[in-house]
Formats: sequence, structure tokens, C-alpha cells
Amino acid sequence: MLFKAESNGAVPNQRIPEKHSKLLAKNQLFGRVLSSGMQAVAVQVLGSVFFYFVSVYISKNDFGLISWMNAVCVLLTTFLGFGLEQVVVRRVAASKQSDWAATAFFAHSIAGFIITLLLLLLLRNQQGIYRYLPWFFAAQGLAYLAVPLKQFLNAKERFTPYGIIALISNGGKIATAYLLQQNGMLNLNNIILVLTGFAGFELLCLFLYVALKTTWSFKLHFKAYTRLIKEASAQYISVIFDTSLSRMDWILMGFLASNAALADYSFAYRAFELARLPMLIIGPLILPRLARLMTGKLSAQNEQQINDFAGVELFLAALIPLVLNVLWVPLVGVFTHGRYGATNATGFLLLSLCVPVQLFINLLWSISFSAKKYRQITTITIVCALLNIGLNLVLIPVWGGVGAAVSFLLTTVLQGGMYYNLARKLINGVTLWPVFIFIAGAPAIYLFVSRINVHYVFQLVIAIGLYALLGILSRQLSRQKTEGFKQFLTQ
Repeated sequence: MLFKAESNGAVPNQRIPEKHSKLLAKNQLFGRVLSSGMQAVAVQVLGSVFFYFVSVYISKNDFGLISWMNAVCVLLTTFLGFGLEQVVVRRVAASKQSDWAATAFFAHSIAGFIITLLLLLLLRNQQGIYRYLPWFFAAQGLAYLAVPLKQFLNAKERFTPYGIIALISNGGKIATAYLLQQNGMLNLNNIILVLTGFAGFELLCLFLYVALKTTWSFKLHFKAYTRLIKEASAQYISVIFDTSLSRMDWILMGFLASNAALADYSFAYRAFELARLPMLIIGPLILPRLARLMTGKLSAQNEQQINDFAGVELFLAALIPLVLNVLWVPLVGVFTHGRYGATNATGFLLLSLCVPVQLFINLLWSISFSAKKYRQITTITIVCALLNIGLNLVLIPVWGGVGAAVSFLLTTVLQGGMYYNLARKLINGVTLWPVFIFIAGAPAIYLFVSRINVHYVFQLVIAIGLYALLGILSRQLSRQKTEGFKQFLTQ
């Protein structure tokens, strides 16, 4: 890395000392992880706290309704997105000349949101939950309008602005929900108003920041937009089916089971999403790097760094579910006054087994997507989504939420195998060894400590100690792999 200094004329280029170069790289990595982590915590952790607070103080029936409407609206916004989200990130990250793609996505989102909201209002049914659906979509739709702005910043690796906005917004939602509960006004109507108001706040803040502080251009190039749509169409079906993997079980449970059963399952599922925090922190850092790396031929060093990254990431990925499973029954039952905890412990255990597999899938997907393997990605997603729907139709009527969790686990394992088969053709030496170690080791440790008759705090200490020992003995947690992990994220 070179720098220039000027003092009464140009000074010849000098090389930064290796020690300073390493320090600079570490500082850059820390800054990126910190800003991405703040965004993930603000969105996922505080967002989950809001819904957990709501789940305690409204009926299971109403919480089930909120979960069902959320799933339907997420699917609707996915249809509207046309698969543009990932394409825009890849384009903007790979080239400074592609900033126009985010503008085109934003214009596309506005048009889709307005048309869909008007249709829902025209078709609104006053019976049951359908009378709430347009207003819940308004809240979800405003969040959807912010996606092009967020992804533009993420592609530029500027995570802090949205992290701060989301921190204020989600903190405000929690505070407002608390005030409503204290005044006996926490109900379905007011919850929708809170969600809509703070989604609008996030959109406005993001828009002002992007417009005033970045290179964002408001010029819409229609021909370029049509090219973008054409590129995104190659994976549009894939994106729709991919979303169905995470929300179709909620939708089907709304028809095949009670709202109370859906409340139990969606509560466990939100905890599962929280357990994926490492993916939410590191995920935004992966795609821009792989988008740059995959434009040329990967070196052997790059491939080794990717493998080292996978090992360390998977170690972290399985640790959080292990901790949450140990604490699930004793703590969740207390915090929710017995509404949740023991009633959905099995469902959460099954869902948490998917966490390390999903982080591995995210890496394999990023490799495949960066290599523009859209057709193969679409095939994998459709096969897995159809299997998931079929399994849900069979298992939900029999086992309820546990059946949905079993369906999700089986589908995730199949998806991981198919993505591995695709990615190993692009990168030599992608190994499954860390996946096998941690997906088998973490549950085994949990089952072992859960049978030790001591306080759950001691169970937790024993579990973490055994898990760390597993990482060291399997050589998945070593200095070499940690260095490779950092080198991949700092390049």
C-alpha cells in the first residue's frame, strides 16, 4: 500500500511498514465489524425485544395474527422486489460506475408499493384479519422502500448510518410499546400504528442521509433499468422461493393450526433468527469481497482464507444456539410469565440446529452468486422450497409447530448439500468438516449438560468450556484459522 506526502514538493512514494500495515488492517476490520454489528444488533436484537415485549402483553391469538400478517407482507414485498436487492449490491460493490442501479431499484420500489397498497385497500375484507392486512402492509412496505437505500450503503460498506438510525427507531418502538402497555393501550391497532410510524421515520432519515451525504444520483436511466430487470429476472423465482422457505411455514400454520400454535412457533422462530446474529454481522461484509474476488481467478491463498473464514464463522454460529438452548426453559418462562419456554423448547432446539448450516449456506450462496450462477441458484431454491411446502402440509397437521421445525431442518440440510455441490466446482477445497463438527458437537454438549443436576448457570459454564475444547481439539479454533479469517475480511 502506498501513500504520498507533500511538503514543498512531492515526496517519492514510500511503503508503509509491515507492522503499520497490519495495524491498519486490524483497525479497518474492527471498524467494519463494529459498524455492521451495530446495524445487526439494532435491527435484529432490538427488533426482537420489541416483538417479545408485545408477545407478553397481548393475547397469543393477537400475536399469532401479527405473525401471520408479517409473513404475508414479507412475501408480498419479495414479489415486488423482483430479485433486485442482491443484484444491486453486487453491481454497486463491484463498480463505482453502477450507483445508478440503486436509484433504479428505489424508483421500482416506490411504484410497486403504491400499486400494491391501493389494491389491498380496494380488496379489503372487513371480516377477521384481512381488514388489518392493508395497514400492516403499509408498515412493512415503508420498510421495504428503505431497502434500496440500505443496500446502497451496505455495498459501499458504510454500515454505521443505518445502524444509528435503526438503533433510535427500534429503541423508540420499545419505549412506545412500554408506554402504551403502562396506559392499558397496547392493542393490535396501536401496534400497527407504532410499526408504521417508525418505519416511516427510518425511511425519511435514510433518504436524507443518502441524498445529502453520498454520491447518490436521482437520475433514472430507463434503458439501464431494463437491463437491471433482465439480470434480476434470472433469479427472481429463486428469491421468491427463498423467502417462502422462511415464511411459508408461518402462512401455512395460519391455515392448518391455531393462532396460539403459530404464536408459539413464531416466538421460537424469532429467537432462531436472533441466534443467527453472526451471519447478520458478517454477512454484509462477505458479498462485496467475493464480488470483487470472483471477477478474476482465485489464488490458492484466497481459497485457504475462505476455508479458514468458514471454520471460525461456524464455531461462532453454533455457540449462540448452544447458549440459548441451555437458558431457554429457565429464563424464557420467567420473562414471559410462563406463556413461552417449555411450550416451544423442542421447536427452538430443532430450528437452532439449522444455524451453523445456514451460515455455511450463506457463504456458499455468496460464492455462487458472485460467480453469477443464477440458474443453478434458482434450481436449488425451487427444489428446497417445494420440499419445504410439501413437508409442512404433511407435518403441521400432525405435530403443529414441531412439524414446521422438522420440515425446516430437513430442507436446510438438503439446501446445504446442494449449495456445497455447486460451490466446490468454483472453489477448490471447500470442506464440510467444520459443519459436521459443530452441528453434531453443539447438540451433543447441550444434551449432556441438560442432564447434569446443577443450576443452569453452571450448566452454561460447563457447556461453553466443553464447546471451546471441541473447537481447539478439532483445530477449527487455531491461530492460523483466526489469521485467515481476519485476512479474508480485511482484503
